[in-house]
Amino acid sequence: MPESIKNILVVSNENLDNLSIMADKIFEMNSTTEIYSAAADNSVMNTVLDKISNLEKQISELNVHRQSRSKYRHSDFNRSNSRSHSRKKYNPNGSYCYYHFTFGDKCYPDKCKSPCSWKASENSDQQ
Repeated sequence: MPESIKNILVVSNENLDNLSIMADKIFEMNSTTEIYSAAADNSVMNTVLDKISNLEKQISELNVHRQSRSKYRHSDFNRSNSRSHSRKKYNPNGSYCYYHFTFGDKCYPDKCKSPCSWKASENSDQQ
């Protein structure tokens, strides 16, 4: 029996039957209005909030790190795929095939494609 009902019935001079009827009526009237609360442990709540804050910082740092790596990789990709300005373009005057233009005397004869005006040197038996 709730304490509030006990406190009311203690001061009454009624017999037990009447007290039980009174207790039932009081309970019916008060059963929906009583609210029980529990005290929150602030230390546990603070610990959870600290952990959430740390996780947010880590996520933020990971995003910054990922963005900087993405920019770095993108600039490396463009740099490695760009043609060197000092290097000549393939076959500027159209006289040699790609293989002779690129490899010179080291080109295998079966790789040579026409039109190619490569003349084999005296030391080499390749065209």
